[in-house]
Amino acid sequence: MARTVRIVDTTLRDGHQCLWATRMPTAMMLPAADAFDRSGFWVVEMIGAVQFDACMRFIGENPWTRIRELRRRISRPFQTIMRSNCALNFDRQPVDVNELWGELLARNGVDRVFAFDGLHDYDNTVPQLLSAKAHGARIGHWLLYSVSPVHTDEMYVAKAREIIDRAGVEELIIEDASGVLTPERAATLVPALKREIGDMPLGLHMHALVGLPQRTYLEAVRHGVDNLYCCVAPVADGNAPPSVRTTVRNLRHAGYDVEVNDAAVEEIERHFEEQAFLHDKPAGEPRDFDLAHFDHQIPGGVLSNLTSQLREAGLEHKLPHVLEECGRVREDLGWPIQVTPFAQFLVVQGTLNAIHDERYAVVPDEVKKYALGHFGKHLAPVDPDVMDRIVERGSKRIPLKAPEPEPAVGRLRARYPGMSDEERFLRYSFAEEICEAALSGDPVAPLPPILTSSFVGMLKAARDMKRGTRVFIRQGDVEIAVESRAA
Repeated sequence: MARTVRIVDTTLRDGHQCLWATRMPTAMMLPAADAFDRSGFWVVEMIGAVQFDACMRFIGENPWTRIRELRRRISRPFQTIMRSNCALNFDRQPVDVNELWGELLARNGVDRVFAFDGLHDYDNTVPQLLSAKAHGARIGHWLLYSVSPVHTDEMYVAKAREIIDRAGVEELIIEDASGVLTPERAATLVPALKREIGDMPLGLHMHALVGLPQRTYLEAVRHGVDNLYCCVAPVADGNAPPSVRTTVRNLRHAGYDVEVNDAAVEEIERHFEEQAFLHDKPAGEPRDFDLAHFDHQIPGGVLSNLTSQLREAGLEHKLPHVLEECGRVREDLGWPIQVTPFAQFLVVQGTLNAIHDERYAVVPDEVKKYALGHFGKHLAPVDPDVMDRIVERGSKRIPLKAPEPEPAVGRLRARYPGMSDEERFLRYSFAEEICEAALSGDPVAPLPPILTSSFVGMLKAARDMKRGTRVFIRQGDVEIAVESRAA
């Protein structure tokens, strides 16, 4: 009997986060909900801290409403990701706030709550995981993958055992945000982990930045990985996780059983391709192998932002030097994982080092906080000479030892009596004007009128027309103008 490999779909969480700047509104998701329910996906990973932030700041909608509306329509298990101990912020938050975060996710219909920490310091994640578990969620943890002298197979095995013993997690995931896990390394890492964790499910979540996932996925499955993370096109490949369609085809060809409903996946794909066309969103594409990426390992979203900002500043010619410097800064700081927020810290410091005459002439507050351990214990020490420069040149307002955040939930409930904890949590995390704008409007802001597939096809044909230059269409109060590409 063929072995079954399960698919976790992260279209609604990681796909648009990587390729559409996390700007997919709930109203764009809902028409595909029925197809997601029929998809055969083992799990639908649909929200995390970044989506909460984008909902509130940029989309103007309540993220709790997103969870509830999708939960009403999709019966498959939902999964969320919690980032370290900072809840919806980048700085460390009080323990009781993080515990409330885990509780609220479980209470609002999220079946599976997973956590990660860029330093693998589990003091930062255990309290909120235990809170989510106490309220009925299945809990798990990311093992953030990286290439460095300290991120050895032995380190990952030790960290897997630690989080199992401390939190009683029921599942582990190798998370490769930089897309640098090779088939050769998977052939040693996966068996080492499986020997330690036994029958506990082990997942693999890669990004397609350097063209490795499809080969690495097959090798990892061969050595015991149980579930793979993918996205549906057009928010697959490129900076995002790999394509569901390609992954399933490869697995079946290799002799594995995959319980995915191909027709439902095609339906989801058609819906989001139409939305990408209508809203001028980019589509992910497979990437060629890029060996230089291993030197800096900057995730795709951060790298694209860096390139854009250097271009706007007239400094695009400095990109190779900046990338080289980012790799040096990572080594200086003890090899932190290139994941939010550390990826952003390293890129800023690397850029400053590259454009100034002296390295660490300017030190951002976040880099000094990192070096001093405000974000947790380091896997490897900061270079002593670099530490001296950071302490000397960084802000004197930053204490040498991180203060312990004071409990806040009691004060929060006293400040907002008669309000739900869900709304209190948002008001704690965001400025008042952001909350008022996001929480006072429509629960799910509608999209413009949905156009039929045939009408979208007509628009595409008009866009690519060889003769004529412009088509103008009016129906009621909707007006559409299409220019020929050849015009």
